[in-house]
Amino acid sequence: QRGKGEALWKSLAVLKGDIIAWIDSDIRNIDPRFVYGIVGPIIKNKNIDYVKAHYRRPIKVGDSLNNTGGGRVTELVTRPIFNLFYPELAAFAQPLSGEYAGRRSLLETLPFYTGYAVETGLLVEILRSRGLDVMAQVDLEERIHDNQPLSALGRMAFEIQQAVFELLQNDEIITLQKDISDTYKVVSCSEGKCTVDTEQFKIVKRTPMIDIPFYKSQQAESKK
Repeated sequence: QRGKGEALWKSLAVLKGDIIAWIDSDIRNIDPRFVYGIVGPIIKNKNIDYVKAHYRRPIKVGDSLNNTGGGRVTELVTRPIFNLFYPELAAFAQPLSGEYAGRRSLLETLPFYTGYAVETGLLVEILRSRGLDVMAQVDLEERIHDNQPLSALGRMAFEIQQAVFELLQNDEIITLQKDISDTYKVVSCSEGKCTVDTEQFKIVKRTPMIDIPFYKSQQAESKK
């Protein structure tokens, strides 16, 4: 299984620390603050278990870099959904930010979506299991990265919405009368002709790492 969330989930079995931090690899203005900024609140406050970064997100338009405009999936998909169904999470400035940290004792108890729904899923799962008070967000000023085209963002939004509908049904907030589709149709037009391509996006949710026998034995051995 491939995917961003899959890589994060598997990393729990490889990393050794009690605090785990993840940072996207495409940051153009990488700086130490991207690490200590998200780890610091957890070290300083024993009641904080999970920290999300937020920042200004410039977007490249042609050869120019506009100061704002990034975070399109957040503003068009995730924030409206959170306001509708999980309003406690709507105040996160960048809920889909790729820079976040958490205590192993929390992260190992959470299921992980294997794809781009991982950030949304983690926020909902933490809210459900521990409440809002264990979460924090920190301002890291500005993050510059390679902005994705709208076609890629559409696929990301599709995965996120698939996961949200599953979460809403599991929380008995909504009842689906039929299974949601895992087929995504992309319309491309060029020189007066349009084509429709079909792609499959079936979301997968990994069980909490603490329930994996290998991981449990590994952790028990490390504590001897």
